[in-house]
Amino acid sequence: MNLHWTETASCVSVDADLFFPLGDETVHADQIAAIRRVCAACPAARRCLEWALTTGEPEGIWAGTTPGERRRIRAARRAASDASAGTPAAPAPGASASTAPVPVS
Repeated sequence: MNLHWTETASCVSVDADLFFPLGDETVHADQIAAIRRVCAACPAARRCLEWALTTGEPEGIWAGTTPGERRRIRAARRAASDASAGTPAAPAPGASASTAPVPVS
């Protein structure tokens, strides 16, 4: 029998609303900490996180990660992929490129 990862997840018996706190992440720090305790013991956490990263899930807590944390993970993965492919990384949104001359050795 081949179960889907969601069927073995620790959160399967927990109210789903718990994983979608409304408002700023800092306001719900206690709720997020409780969710992370559930996720820390979850046998499906790795697959949950990969699903959330792959689909670009913009809401909720997945595998103990907040939307902001997942954005940073995706950005770091893109940068690592670009670096390994020899592609220069794009500047972060809102960052300005330096106009200072680059010293040549």
